[in-house]
Amino acid sequence: MRILFAGDEHRYSEYALNETIKLAKNTWADVSILGIQAVSHSKDAARLVVWPADLPVGTALRHYRETFLSSWNRVDSPYEMQDVRYEWIPVKNGRWEETKVMRGSRKDFKVRLRIGNPGPETLEEAKEDGSDLIVLGCTKGESCVWELSRPVPQEVVNDANCSVLLVKEEQPVTRILACLDQGYISQESLEIINQMVTIHGAQLELVGLSQNGDMNKAVYTSLIEIGDYYSDREVEIKTRLTDVSDFEHFISREIRQDLLALWVGQKSLLSRFFSRDWVGRFVSKCQSSVLVMR
Repeated sequence: MRILFAGDEHRYSEYALNETIKLAKNTWADVSILGIQAVSHSKDAARLVVWPADLPVGTALRHYRETFLSSWNRVDSPYEMQDVRYEWIPVKNGRWEETKVMRGSRKDFKVRLRIGNPGPETLEEAKEDGSDLIVLGCTKGESCVWELSRPVPQEVVNDANCSVLLVKEEQPVTRILACLDQGYISQESLEIINQMVTIHGAQLELVGLSQNGDMNKAVYTSLIEIGDYYSDREVEIKTRLTDVSDFEHFISREIRQDLLALWVGQKSLLSRFFSRDWVGRFVSKCQSSVLVMR
């Protein structure tokens, strides 16, 4: 599993980092920490020539790196460099310098900085990095934005090719509501939910979505198979049904100290029922954290 954490220097990003650490501890994932220095236009990014350490997000990245790496015992950490050696490095004018180099961590860990529009920069980094999951934070409540009201979460969840975990500041997760409206469910998405159940000790509730009281046969079959999957892993699971026309009211009525998990695909009933960019819309309305699975 490859996780991309994307953040800036504000508190909501620190909360999302804590969730990234929990996931990494459970999965031993390859992890990339991406800091983004936001600018209004791409031409401003081209003109902005600065030393990363001088930027506010550069200071935050140093803190995020140390927080992440210090979460493990150094002896047991899969991100600790295991092989320390001296190597000859070429320098200018045909000279060489012997330098101490550390290599050989068991899992990949990178810290990167991008300058530009946070949403597109996050998506581009995830594509280049081959990420399986993007983790980012945002303000809680119905605003769900980054600093200066930037709609970064909506841009990412609408257009990402991989799963996205959106952490709405710091709040407990006592229940995971996984909403199913399509037949195809990836193994990776089942594993992500399993990890979230383990991390938070949360109750899992599977919500099957129907239309006018009728449920697609493939969705019904998936409900049974998913129930068996988690039962085999001794995960307690409850199942319930709700109509897609009531879904928006369901979110405002039901979601409190919960994690809303949505499967999003080409055959999604929600995609057909609601207009384009519906994922970002529901992410904004939901009062709790949201996991969007692809």
